[in-house]
Amino acid sequence: MLSKVHTIALNGINGEIVEVEVDINRGLPGMEVVGLPDTAVKEARERVKSAIKNSGFDFPIARITINLAPADLKKEGSHFDLPIALGILAASEQLNADLSPYIFLGELSLEGQVREVDGVLPSVLAVRGKVPKAVVPYNNRMEGALVSGVEVYGVKSLREIVAFLSGEEELKPEKPLDITEIVREKPDEELDFADVAGQAVAKRALKIAAAGNHNCLML
Repeated sequence: MLSKVHTIALNGINGEIVEVEVDINRGLPGMEVVGLPDTAVKEARERVKSAIKNSGFDFPIARITINLAPADLKKEGSHFDLPIALGILAASEQLNADLSPYIFLGELSLEGQVREVDGVLPSVLAVRGKVPKAVVPYNNRMEGALVSGVEVYGVKSLREIVAFLSGEEELKPEKPLDITEIVREKPDEELDFADVAGQAVAKRALKIAAAGNHNCLML
């Protein structure tokens, strides 16, 4: 059976929607990931396999082919774990749900927990106006909520997101955050260079810029 799940591939700060196609067929058991995956994506095979088993689901003993489309776009990062796992569960008919309104981002631990990943903000920004909902790691939920126009759900485990998608458990989207209010908030403590370990050259450059009232471009 074939299933399709959506996620994001980042190129710098720009994101592009990636379709994760999962096909399960008869043949020598194994899982192959194609579509220009980097090392982290290729290693998802072992993380996903353990996460599915340790979450109480069955990992198919079959030939599993995973295509990350478009195939000519390089795929980097561990956030492909969650969409790959959900695609396998959908293709093996252990998950019966409409996944098309969502994008999924998240690294999986071997026990099935969803770990935080980088690039959630630009990923959610990339789908605004294209995909209405985004599922992200629980620790990234506030970052995703900075984007208006997309419902952002923070999840802690593979079991939790499957229960939500199956209608067995309710999850509420995060309340959108107003970035202007966050910027206006005053920090509880003053920042001090003494709190920065090392970086002597960078600190000296900033001191010179401040002493001479010069501009400083920080990259």
